[in-house]
Amino acid sequence: MACLSPLQLQKFQEDGFLVLEGFLSVDECEAMKQRIGEIVAEMDVPPHCRIEFSTQHEEQLRAQGSTNYFLSSGDKIRFFFEKGVLDNKGNFLVPPEKSVNKIGHALHAHDPVFRSVTHSPKVQALARSLGLQMPVVVQSMYIFKVSDMSFPGLSLPFVKLAGCS
Repeated sequence: MACLSPLQLQKFQEDGFLVLEGFLSVDECEAMKQRIGEIVAEMDVPPHCRIEFSTQHEEQLRAQGSTNYFLSSGDKIRFFFEKGVLDNKGNFLVPPEKSVNKIGHALHAHDPVFRSVTHSPKVQALARSLGLQMPVVVQSMYIFKVSDMSFPGLSLPFVKLAGCS
């Protein structure tokens, strides 16, 4: 699926995103799921660095905006946790592997499985199809879709361009 149709390009230009079902193979998705399980199993985040992730602006500023762990995460693999899974000292109230909200922001730079998918020929061809002249991967995340904090799922890679709404 290297070449996008004119309708897909128009949709991307209008919306700033494009859903490409089946873009990644089942094997690629399974490899990333397996690897993220290994990364979570090896997770070693000191209690004082454990922060709960929030999409609410005020909560986000309170929880992440003042911590170096979040602010310096752009070029590292870091863990961010669900609300209510940590006590006031940063200790887990649930099993650590069921507490993760997302892992970011440099999986593409530091993990070989995520690097191979992110920089694959088909992703490069997709970038060319979108007309990107010099695309740069700024960050990558694995976002857990959690139901009762027990069923993580893969949030597929997406492209967001500056200037697109």
